[in-house]
Amino acid sequence: MITGIVFFFAAFVFLLTTYYFYFSYKREKKLRLILFRKNLNNSEEIERTIREKEKQYQDIYDTANSIIIRWSPDFKIHSINPYAEEFFQTTKDLAEGKDVVLDLFQIPLEKSNEVKSQLWNIFHKPEQNIRQEYEVFIGESDKRTVTWSNRILKNEFGYPYEVLSIGNDITNRKIAEENLMKSYERILDLYNNAPCGYHSLDNNNIIVSINDTELDWLGYTREEVVGNFKFNDLMTESSQDKYRLITNSFPNENLTGVELEFVRKDKSTFFISLNSTSTFDKNGNFIISKSTVFDITDRKIAEDKLNDYSQKIQLQNKRLQKAVEAAIKANRSKSVFFSKITHELRTPLHAVIGFSQILDKDPNLPNHLKGYVNSLYDNGVHLLGMINDILDLAKIEAGKMTETREPFSLVQLWDTLFSMFSYRFSEKSISFELIGSENISSSFYEADLQKIRQILVNLLGNALKFTNQGSVSLEIKIESNPDQSFDTVRFIVKDSGIGIPGDQLHSIFEAFQQTEQGSSYKEGTGLGLSICQQLVEFLGGTIHVKSFVGVGSEFSFEIPLTKLQIVPDNLKEKSKLGPIHTNEIFQMNKQEESEAEIVQSFLNDSSPELKKEILRLIRIQNFGQLTGVLKEIQTEEKGKKILEQKVQNKKYKFLIDLLQNSNPFE
Repeated sequence: MITGIVFFFAAFVFLLTTYYFYFSYKREKKLRLILFRKNLNNSEEIERTIREKEKQYQDIYDTANSIIIRWSPDFKIHSINPYAEEFFQTTKDLAEGKDVVLDLFQIPLEKSNEVKSQLWNIFHKPEQNIRQEYEVFIGESDKRTVTWSNRILKNEFGYPYEVLSIGNDITNRKIAEENLMKSYERILDLYNNAPCGYHSLDNNNIIVSINDTELDWLGYTREEVVGNFKFNDLMTESSQDKYRLITNSFPNENLTGVELEFVRKDKSTFFISLNSTSTFDKNGNFIISKSTVFDITDRKIAEDKLNDYSQKIQLQNKRLQKAVEAAIKANRSKSVFFSKITHELRTPLHAVIGFSQILDKDPNLPNHLKGYVNSLYDNGVHLLGMINDILDLAKIEAGKMTETREPFSLVQLWDTLFSMFSYRFSEKSISFELIGSENISSSFYEADLQKIRQILVNLLGNALKFTNQGSVSLEIKIESNPDQSFDTVRFIVKDSGIGIPGDQLHSIFEAFQQTEQGSSYKEGTGLGLSICQQLVEFLGGTIHVKSFVGVGSEFSFEIPLTKLQIVPDNLKEKSKLGPIHTNEIFQMNKQEESEAEIVQSFLNDSSPELKKEILRLIRIQNFGQLTGVLKEIQTEEKGKKILEQKVQNKKYKFLIDLLQNSNPFE
């Protein structure tokens, strides 16, 4: 019984134990399965993370803008990134296994050990990121400076198996640094060797820097001055008081041109001019002052001498002033005398010239006296021209010249000049013409026509006087601006005369001056060009000359002329362009010859009394009465109409020729 109970109890314990271990095993198996699945998931996550890190690393490795090289302790290349391939102009396949110093960096053999020694030093500091800088070569001539960051990679046992080197090309930076250093050296050289002194002062007025120039002036060394001397210590006592007064009155203000006296180390003195500028921080606190110093000792000596000279000059000026006043007074007296005497001379001279003209045209004048009358006329005209020149000069010097403005046209001006000079040029077989006639057909102005005409008459008269063959021309150029009320008109008189030597051009516009050729060639006062220049300047213009001996001369002047806004009809009528070349005179002469024959026929057909009366009135130049006589003649003959037109237009030459060709005894 007891045995059965024991057996039953033992069986129960066994079953209970078996059941416990069975469920424990089953639960552990389940836990193991859960743990396995969890570890499997973690492993996959770790592996995925590793793959992502490797991809990121590879991306960085491939796209980095730096040189990346992996090499072993025996200097053999494991790999290079694409940037390194491009930089060293090689490929990864060609570089792997090669010597990093000899093959990739292309270091010459004699220097390779030195570079390898630098690289080997990396392994003495395996825990640090070692930075190095050395030169590498690309090709045969391209040398680059590269800065390297080196990191040793270790295996699981802690032994170095690879070096990761990251490099950056700093060649341009090194060049810039070298250039900057050279610039600094040049600036420093300029600072020290400048022709003026430079120094800087701190807030205690102590010299903190000074250049070599100022040290040479003072006779000190830089060590003696910098940090030891105050600026006041360099001055004389009087200059110290002056400087102290200025700086106390204007603290921290810029100083300009302050004159002080410096004391050298050997106790000699010299004068300087000081310019000073102060520098402040953002809070307005004084930092430093910078000053330039100029040695003005020579200037001070010169100023002392100049003061002495100034006193002497002032005394001399007083004497000269008295002499000038006396000269002005004498010049005024001369001008008044010239003005009076020329006025008195011109009146009888006009009478002489007028009577000589009447005598010359008188058909009753004996032939043996005509030469004397012509000489009388020529000399009278010459004398009158000289008197007029002197009178004009007297007016100019006396300041009595006035401007008389009147409306006129350039066509009108040309016609007047052509009528004055065309026959005179023709008599010398010299052509005379207007150039640029198309420019003046509609040019109307308001100005002093008499003075402009006088200038041109003088210039054309000189051209006639000094030209024996060839041509003389007048060219008129107009520079117009619609926005201005005036035009700039340029008159150019060009001749083929004897010319003027270049060394005498400077004196031709002076009063009473003539060139050597001019004075020996023709008589004259030497006033014409001087008057021209002063008249041109009075009208607000300028005059110029170009000349070559044996070739000719060109005189030109330009003046501003006020444009005429409203042109009167009578001025337009007067401004119809006539002949522009002396060749046209011959054609007009032929026409006048034909007209003269018609008028002569009319006179011959008239009664002797009428013919005699008409010739008498022409001889005494009583054209008013002659016009009345012709109007009373009841005929429509062409000869009468031509004669009336010539009388009305006062064609003196035609009428005088008609008188000379008629029978003087009629």
